[in-house]
Amino acid sequence: MTSSIPSLDDIADTVRRMEARLQDAPQAQSLFEHYTLLNARFAADLADPRDAQLACSAALMLIQETVRGTEP
Repeated sequence: MTSSIPSLDDIADTVRRMEARLQDAPQAQSLFEHYTLLNARFAADLADPRDAQLACSAALMLIQETVRGTEP
């Protein structure tokens, strides 16, 4: 079985798509403000840009699941 490891560009593209989709969700506004602060922290604390992007994607997944949980 071969596994494909996403490139940094692929991860960054996914993060941008998730940000674009979630930043306009009314249910996500408060969480997105926290995400913005975390995003800066990830960039400062994580030396590897790939790690920072993966951390961002994980935070966005939490926001996404929270939004899904509030939808009727």
